[in-house]
Amino acid sequence: MEIVGHRGAAGEEPENTIRAVLRGIECGATYIEVDLRRTADGALVIMHDETVDRTTNGRGRVAEMTLSEIRRLDAGKGERVPILDEVLDAVEGRAVLLLELKEAGYEGDVWSRVESRGMVSEVVFISFLPEALRAVKDISGGRARIGLIFSRGVEEALNRAAELEVEVIAPHYRLVNRSLVDEARRLGVKVDPWTVNGEEVLEKMFRLGVDLVTTDYPCKMRRLLEKIKGLSEWL
Repeated sequence: MEIVGHRGAAGEEPENTIRAVLRGIECGATYIEVDLRRTADGALVIMHDETVDRTTNGRGRVAEMTLSEIRRLDAGKGERVPILDEVLDAVEGRAVLLLELKEAGYEGDVWSRVESRGMVSEVVFISFLPEALRAVKDISGGRARIGLIFSRGVEEALNRAAELEVEVIAPHYRLVNRSLVDEARRLGVKVDPWTVNGEEVLEKMFRLGVDLVTTDYPCKMRRLLEKIKGLSEWL
């Protein structure tokens, strides 16, 4: 089981910043997850919410702001809101990037950035939006690695995952049970529950045999995972 740093290391550093991404990698996360949105002038920026209100010292909708306006904001500890290229620079050769597509319509631009850097094998495009996953898969000629996120409707989600031929499914951890893991094995896809921040849930995911766990605290979860693995081997 491997660790995914959620929004870099959202519980330890300002989320979705380069500082958080680097912290996640330093903590031993082999995967880093970030969120992608597009500005009014077409720039690709790393931001979870539709607005900048919660995570910066500014206010406004990302889609209605220019890159210049967003880059002037403090995203925490003096960090700027990063653009996609900066995150690709940070993770290249160091971790697999789970790039969450928060909207549809920019898939061609996103794919071209990844492909031009030769990072096709280092990026998995994930989303709650099947249409975004289908678009990036089509644009890439089937080369894009994709993953479906969901928080309800397990049967429907698994059917959609099979239809899209995803590599990863990312259910909320409360949905994960033996039946789901067994069906994922049958489909040949990895299971990546989110957001796992406590030892009890981590141990349950380990016992169920999931492939990845997404966490806000990659340093703590890495230590706990080693402890759980050690106990399991001893027993």
